[in-house]
Amino acid sequence: MMDVLALRIIVLPFMVLALTFHEFAHAWTAYRLGDPTAKYSGRLTLNPLVHIDWFGLMALILVGFGWAKPVPVDPSRFRNPPAHMAIVAAAGPISNLLLALLGVIIYRISVFVAPWALPAVDTFVWLNVILAVFNMIPLPPLDGWRVLQGFNPSLYWNYELERKLQYVLLGLILLSILLPMFDVLGMIIFPISRAIYHILLALVGLG
Repeated sequence: MMDVLALRIIVLPFMVLALTFHEFAHAWTAYRLGDPTAKYSGRLTLNPLVHIDWFGLMALILVGFGWAKPVPVDPSRFRNPPAHMAIVAAAGPISNLLLALLGVIIYRISVFVAPWALPAVDTFVWLNVILAVFNMIPLPPLDGWRVLQGFNPSLYWNYELERKLQYVLLGLILLSILLPMFDVLGMIIFPISRAIYHILLALVGLG
């Protein structure tokens, strides 16, 4: 158990960095689309202290699952709320994939100049890929749900369905934590993450 906690603490800075860029991407995209709410709330920044949810951070250390503060967005500021909310939502996972791509470029360079850094860089890449894939699961309140609503606007107004699906996600998370042998989320996330990881490596000639 102590080894697991030590590992989580070691990778914590990478996770904070990934979550910070993720939330900043939401805030920046919303601002560019006409909603200044995140800016006025002080969230249009790369300062991690602004984005960290301390309870979510402790949960990340203790149970391996955590979160940052959601960026406030006012859909009424958008010309097309479902479509623009989908774009704002997608910006978070996209930012993590871009960080992962930057990571594999650094990995490529580190092979020759700093091989001792390879495990840390590899961890950084994996965390960003997994964060992107997890957030694209089409269940509320994850980003994938907002993206799905953009493609099917009728879901945007279905608050009852959204409420029920939130319980589905919560149940899947608890199942993965309490009964790892029935980790449905892991069965979805890790094969997709592994495929994306290898694609990123191939893009820099490491595949």
